[in-house]
Amino acid sequence: MVRILSYLLRHLILVLALSLSLPGAEGGLRAQPKEDGPGSEVVASGGIVAREGGAARLDLAACVRVALDSNEFLQAERLRMAELAGQMDQALSTGLPTLDLVGGWTRSRDPSFALDSTFGGDSGGTFAPPIGADPWFDDWLAGFGSLIPAVEDIPAQAFLRTSLNLNWEINPLKISGAVGAAKLGVQRQEAMLVMVEQQTVESTVAAYYSIIKAAQRVDAVKAQLANQTELLEIVKIRNEMGLATALDTLQAAVSLANVQPQLSIARATLRNEGARLNALMGLPPQSPLEIANQQVVEMDTLHQERALELGQLRPDLQVASIFTDILRRNRKAQIADNRPYLTIGGSYGYVGKTTDTLFDQGHESWRASVALNVPVFDGLLTRGLVAETQAKIRRSEKELSGNRRQVEVEILEILANLMMAREVLTAVELNLTRSEEVLEESLLMLQLGKTSYLDVLVAEANRAQARGNVINARYEVLVLTASLKRALGFSPLNPLAAIPGLVVEVDR
Repeated sequence: MVRILSYLLRHLILVLALSLSLPGAEGGLRAQPKEDGPGSEVVASGGIVAREGGAARLDLAACVRVALDSNEFLQAERLRMAELAGQMDQALSTGLPTLDLVGGWTRSRDPSFALDSTFGGDSGGTFAPPIGADPWFDDWLAGFGSLIPAVEDIPAQAFLRTSLNLNWEINPLKISGAVGAAKLGVQRQEAMLVMVEQQTVESTVAAYYSIIKAAQRVDAVKAQLANQTELLEIVKIRNEMGLATALDTLQAAVSLANVQPQLSIARATLRNEGARLNALMGLPPQSPLEIANQQVVEMDTLHQERALELGQLRPDLQVASIFTDILRRNRKAQIADNRPYLTIGGSYGYVGKTTDTLFDQGHESWRASVALNVPVFDGLLTRGLVAETQAKIRRSEKELSGNRRQVEVEILEILANLMMAREVLTAVELNLTRSEEVLEESLLMLQLGKTSYLDVLVAEANRAQARGNVINARYEVLVLTASLKRALGFSPLNPLAAIPGLVVEVDR
């Protein structure tokens, strides 16, 4: 009878001691709150300090806005537009004339100049008629011999010339090809810019959710560490009461020591993810950073065929298609080099022997010419260039076809992974709920002395793993959803329901 009373008294003391540290007691071991379920709504709120330093809190939209404004790679892509503007001017130059203002000084002995008295007087020179000319022609030209000095009697003279020269090559096919290619180059760069912007947004969204994932991992490890600490204290109390052994206490201490390094790893991961988001936003990686703890999990049912259709319109495929058109325009311009074309030339200016007589009356000179150029043989240069461009066109068409298939593969893969991630998220959330119930039941059984601390330890470990699985699964759903939107050619910030025809309508 005394033995029974002693056992009941010890059991009562143990229950009172445990009640101070188990559910309901301040600071005691307790099951953590359940994770919020999925849905198209914000499932968490608050702030997360990824890099300390007192930075203003940024939500996802603000992070994306900063990245679009300051990301260095995106800025570099925008600067390419200035390069294309210069290429457009170069293309337009093929259809515009050139106008040059020329001034020069020459000194020569040239009988074609008629501004010197040498050509106006009789210096006793003679004229030599062409060899083989008819006698009557010789007699006719011989009369001018007194006017034209002998070649050796023409002195060297210095002349000043100034003129405005016009040259214009008119080749409509070449002009059309060059200008058309330049315009397509601008369109291609615009599509390229959209593609890079979407990739930047996707990377920013992934980095943002990675910070939330890392912060949730820190909280999970902290909770697990607190519970392991409380379990160690409980085992010590049970050991003092003779209900546990020294080995039990040692095992509880080892379990606690195994959790402590995980907290340091989780905190380092959080800082690293903060540095990555800073870099994407064009900020020094070590800059202070705090983000809003917001996650929107979209679980809409999607049309696979519609997704494949939308993927064929995404910017990178447009870039490849426009590049093929550019090659066709270049081929047109190359062929034009071997076609007849017109050149127009003109010159108007003045010539004199001194600066003060340069613009005297009668010193002006002008020239006008129109020429039809018919290329006959250029050493197979044009033929080789056209053949090379034609081969590039065929290659780019094959690459475009292959890229279209790869886009379909990418979309199908993302859809499959997204569906799997959603199923996993649903399953692990259910498992988390069950592990919460098991932990609560184990704690109650421990209070009543009907289970050992090892059972509670296992229940706590299972709950910690279940919580980690929920964190990972939710992150996968969020990131895959962002990747799907980018793969369809839309900004990852757009809701799935805003993408035309993608979401299956649900009858209400």
